[in-house]
Amino acid sequence: MIDLKQLITWLGAEGAKAGLDKSDLTNSDLIEMFSAILPKNSAKTKRAELIDIIVSQQRKEMVKKPDELMEMDADSLKEYFHSIKVSRAEILELLESLDIRPGSIARKNIMEFAVREITDIGMYQRVAKGHLHNN
Repeated sequence: MIDLKQLITWLGAEGAKAGLDKSDLTNSDLIEMFSAILPKNSAKTKRAELIDIIVSQQRKEMVKKPDELMEMDADSLKEYFHSIKVSRAEILELLESLDIRPGSIARKNIMEFAVREITDIGMYQRVAKGHLHNN
């Protein structure tokens, strides 16, 4: 059995996808091993899409929710992003879920932009709740 969490921890989401894609595992093997996180009727899904679903579903279970991220200060958030080997695509997806659309300049250094935006939103939420945390 493959420890998918460990594989993602070691290689990041994109590396895990590449590893599964290049493995000797058949689509049937993947469906059997990861049936708990796959949608019904996955047998007709193309290999790349199947692997993307498997890794994405597992990754979602491994990462903190946006509300948890907004409780973090900028340094902690940067450290967290580095520790989980967050990809550019994951940062963009996270920002989109928060209804944040980075401009072209911000996309050049997307992690810094995301850290600044998420910590700012978190600060505003804490102020609105009436208990500002000192950094």
